[in-house]
Amino acid sequence: MKNDFLKGKRVLIAEDDFVNQKLIAHSMQTTGAEFDIAGNGREAIELLMMGKYDLIMMDINMPEMDGFEATKYIRQTLKTQIPIIAMTGWSSKDEGDKFAEVGMNGSLAKPFGLDALYKTLHEVLIEHVAVTASVQEIKEETNMDKPLVDLTMLNELSESDTEYKKTIIMMFLESMPETIRDIEAAYAARDWEALSKSAHYAKSSLSVINVEDLRLLVGRIEMNAKRLENLDQLEAMVKDVKLKYENVVAFLQDEMKKY
Repeated sequence: MKNDFLKGKRVLIAEDDFVNQKLIAHSMQTTGAEFDIAGNGREAIELLMMGKYDLIMMDINMPEMDGFEATKYIRQTLKTQIPIIAMTGWSSKDEGDKFAEVGMNGSLAKPFGLDALYKTLHEVLIEHVAVTASVQEIKEETNMDKPLVDLTMLNELSESDTEYKKTIIMMFLESMPETIRDIEAAYAARDWEALSKSAHYAKSSLSVINVEDLRLLVGRIEMNAKRLENLDQLEAMVKDVKLKYENVVAFLQDEMKKY
């Protein structure tokens, strides 16, 4: 099978075993794809939040956060449908059903050869392209794009108590500008520890009033500052935080008029 379909693709590999990392890296080098390796599910999520990938190869048994937990987080919290392939020594039907249940798109039994690798990656990527195109068509036809701000959690917590909802929204609108100023000040001082902490605080504030693109953005700022990585990109990210928040303010002000 030709592997041209992998050229230019970015693959995230989550595998804790050093020997397996070397074996998989050797196989991936023949595909023409770019790839990064994470040592566990938590590291994989951090890399996913900081960069764009076309596919994830996810080992099941890993320390700190295993493949099932990481996949659930990617599907339910990050809400991304990036293709995920399970890597495992298991082969029973029950385990295969569990892969699908948590949102995985396929599986590879370790150890695997190049033919199995190409076949599985090709099937999963081709299927993902078809599904993505179909979903996009439905969105365009029905205008069902996600709202800028997701108030689902707030609505569940408030249990129809509009005064409570107004209070939480007002607290958010009052506290976020100060948090953003802290982020700007920390970046201006090149205080990476303070920047990481301020971005983490902002991310926590965005958990109930969920602004997905803003939450992911401050998450990337937090990790970059914490790891001292991609520091040259932080200026643009910090500016983008303020711009995105201004759009959120307009949305929430309109929302408040309904109560």
